[in-house]
Amino acid sequence: MEIVFNKLCYLENKNSSSEKKYLDNVDFTIESGEIVSFVNDDLSIIGDLIMAVKRPSKGEIKLDNLIIKRTSHISNVNLLRKKIGFVRNDIEKSLTKSVKEEIKKTMKNYDYKAKNVTKHIVDSLRIVGLNESYLERDCKTLSYTEKKKISLACAMSYNPEVLILENFEKGLIFREREYFRKLFLKLKNKFNKTIILIGTDLTFLFDVVDKVYVINKGKLVFSGDKDIFYEDKLYKYVEMPKIVEFIKYAHQTGHDILEYTDIKELIKELYRNVK
Repeated sequence: MEIVFNKLCYLENKNSSSEKKYLDNVDFTIESGEIVSFVNDDLSIIGDLIMAVKRPSKGEIKLDNLIIKRTSHISNVNLLRKKIGFVRNDIEKSLTKSVKEEIKKTMKNYDYKAKNVTKHIVDSLRIVGLNESYLERDCKTLSYTEKKKISLACAMSYNPEVLILENFEKGLIFREREYFRKLFLKLKNKFNKTIILIGTDLTFLFDVVDKVYVINKGKLVFSGDKDIFYEDKLYKYVEMPKIVEFIKYAHQTGHDILEYTDIKELIKELYRNVK
């Protein structure tokens, strides 16, 4: 699914003292099968707009042949939302039943039919690295990382074309972040999923995204591929990724290191230089 934002604006509490502009005349295109990130706070609105939970104040969104405007009518909004999995940041509140019941409920909400429901639920768990031993587990007893995996399994259970993940990296330690980065690449390369990551941690996003969009006060202030991580002006808006911080420090101390976007390649160069 190609997603196009065309001169899109979204604001709340218009013409009041609490007016807030989330998106201000932004243009971008997300190609099918890409992993992209939107960087800054208060951007869950992007997921709500793509799912037509909220409508643009101005401009339009194109989802393949469907156009969403402020006043447009969508004849089958459920069919649209079935194509999109939105994992929000509030997993502590959203998971209240057993793992099996949570995934079954999600399948029912999106009218996803399976010949063998239990097998399908187990398959959804296996995609995120869990197994059938979790079926009867109470979600309230799971660790934070396990809840992240269950939320993702719920979204995967109805096989959406697009995954939108809000602040997914928060609360994860390094090893867990590495696990999810590999999983996102697998979902992209093996299952052709389009993945939209909404967050603020560029270190988490750095070696997994194809494109980056940085929003500040509603404006699209930076966009591009991984090379924009080496733009000094970018760090007026966000914190520098550790790999970029390291390479810039190396340059300042007289070491000629390439501006890598793959940490494995950086490690290889450092090892070669040490030898």
